[in-house]
Amino acid sequence: MTQLLNSPLEVGVRVVAMLNALYPRQADLSRIVLLDHVALHSEDFSGAESLHPAVPVRIGELGMKRELVRQGIILMGVRGLIVRNLNVSGIYYGASDDARPFLESIDSAYLTKLRRRCAWAATEFGELDDETIRMRLGAVFGTWAEEFDQMRGNEKDD
Repeated sequence: MTQLLNSPLEVGVRVVAMLNALYPRQADLSRIVLLDHVALHSEDFSGAESLHPAVPVRIGELGMKRELVRQGIILMGVRGLIVRNLNVSGIYYGASDDARPFLESIDSAYLTKLRRRCAWAATEFGELDDETIRMRLGAVFGTWAEEFDQMRGNEKDD
């Protein structure tokens, strides 16, 4: 059986949903990674219930996410759902004209929730500069680290 969770296809659909929520704005790879994380763990950022579980080691997801997001962008770009623009500031990605119809063609409770979380993340974080986003994420990461330390402390007692 082929793995779907965190595959280029699944992550690519998430990226298309995020870029669609940001439209007409575009984002570079780093911002997409951060916004994807915020959308998946929205409850940590005072949003709706998170789509992914609140495991104590979720801070480690960011380290692996960049390559997965890059692969998802390539896959969805080849399918014409993501456009790439190069300028003096770097490479930026945006939703193509086909992104919205593509997302609307998928009847899935998960995708409906994902699109809502992406819209919220785009509204809450989309206009912020990278440093402000990192500061807001840093505050949450500190909480996650405390949760992890507490979990490790409980393991030592066993």
